[in-house]
Amino acid sequence: MCTSTMDTKLRSEAVSSGQNKYTDTDKRPQKPYLDTSRTSWRLRKQTSLSLLLDSATAIFVVRFIYNNPTYLNPWKIPNTSSWMLGFVLIRFAIAFYDHLVVFLIEKLFRCHLLPTRQPGAPPVRYVKLDLRSIIYLSINSINEYAFVMRLTHYLWNGGYRTQLPCELTQLTLGNTVVAIGIMFVSMDLLYAPLHHLLHLPTLYPFIHKHHHRQHFPVRGYLDAGNEHPIEHMIGVMCTWFAVCTAEMLLPSLRTLWGIAKNEGESSWEDLNFQGGGVHAMTVFVFFQLHAALAMMNHSPFDAQFSLPLIGSSLLFGNNNVVLRILERVPLIGMRLSRVLTGRWFNYSVGHHEMHHRKFNYNYSQYCMLYDLWMGTFLEYEGPICAAELEAKKNSKSK
Repeated sequence: MCTSTMDTKLRSEAVSSGQNKYTDTDKRPQKPYLDTSRTSWRLRKQTSLSLLLDSATAIFVVRFIYNNPTYLNPWKIPNTSSWMLGFVLIRFAIAFYDHLVVFLIEKLFRCHLLPTRQPGAPPVRYVKLDLRSIIYLSINSINEYAFVMRLTHYLWNGGYRTQLPCELTQLTLGNTVVAIGIMFVSMDLLYAPLHHLLHLPTLYPFIHKHHHRQHFPVRGYLDAGNEHPIEHMIGVMCTWFAVCTAEMLLPSLRTLWGIAKNEGESSWEDLNFQGGGVHAMTVFVFFQLHAALAMMNHSPFDAQFSLPLIGSSLLFGNNNVVLRILERVPLIGMRLSRVLTGRWFNYSVGHHEMHHRKFNYNYSQYCMLYDLWMGTFLEYEGPICAAELEAKKNSKSK
């Protein structure tokens, strides 16, 4: 029996037994055409531009450090061995803190796993650390060490204009509770739009794409710090911005208020920024909380909290008439309602998991003010069970 006759016989037997409903190759569903040559050209172009960006960044960093050696050594540590010892101690401290945060979440606060990580949920895909990830983590660890040294040096020298309070007797409500709130909100108000900018199609493949390799973050610090060095520097800049804003905002507002009250006795020369609006201990607490929340954002635990009273029925009521009227105002009504009810400061690890799962939502880290205002906020969605997946497949095939 020739081959063609055998194929015809096997095909007819399959049709008669119901195993194959396509008897004619022309009736089989055709796969969409993919221009591999164009795709490979696009990948080559992207790789070349990425290499060019990384090379230019490396040259700039080397030149900057050569001209500003104190950036990596603001304390002017006399020898390399002492500098390296400090670096190793900081790495051990970060590793210990990472494990401490997990221990506290799991044992003390008894947070459960996110619904996507619980037993019985569909399996999720985890990505191992590749060579590029290890290189990025190594570079970022040096930048973290420089940041810690520069921050401690800044606090030791009294901050802006040496006005930063550091004595226990100088603790007030303004330079502690209010200041730490200013730091978190101001940091996210700068970080979120810059994060959104990194998601633009022209920039995303070269900087931020690497961080999104992990759709379901699980490793805490390793997933949080696994990002392009440019992105890591943006995060460091946002942290500095938060500290400087908290230190200068309230004192400068007090100065402006004093000038406004003494209209004729003041001049434009008096409109200079003042420091001392945050206590040194508050900056230390903020930095610890910021690091802990960044690690939590890239963990599998369902940790969440919101500001007390703000956004609760105790303050506004379940059906507040003023809020219902405000929500009907065109364009800005819903946004203002979300701000007034405090829904923008409802921290949840699930919010950041949704950002990793669906890239174009939840750009903020802690307070969701930017996303609620821009319409990019997305509530947490649990896993899709096998039955729902099968139903979706069946609906598409019909």
